[in-house]
Order: sequence, then structure tokens, then C-alpha cells
Amino acid sequence: MKSRVLLECTIDLAQPVPEITAVISEILAHYPDGQAEILRALDHEIGMALAALDKGADDGASDI
Repeated sequence: MKSRVLLECTIDLAQPVPEITAVISEILAHYPDGQAEILRALDHEIGMALAALDKGADDGASDI
């Protein structure tokens, strides 16, 4: 049998930033020795998402 700990969340999509922040804080509390690694991985994923958004904005821009 495999044992695991699950966190179930209900997210208010009208307040995405505080809700995401609360989830991240809760997860980090369970990994005191792994917080930096988790945050670096999130930073990477956020950077990739921002780069994709920037690329999409650049592709849609017109040269006038």
C-alpha cells in the first residue's frame, strides 16, 4: 500500500493571486527543507508562461 498526503483546495477564481499565494504557502509549510527548490521550479514555470505570453503579444503586434 502506498501512503500519501493530499491537499484539497477550493479556489475563488475572483481572487486568483491571494488564492494561489495561499496554496503555495500551505504547500511550502509541508516542505521546510525543499522550499527553495519548489520556489525555483515555480519561478521557472512562471517565467516560461510569461515568455509565451510575451511571444504571443509580439506575434500579434502590427508594424505600423
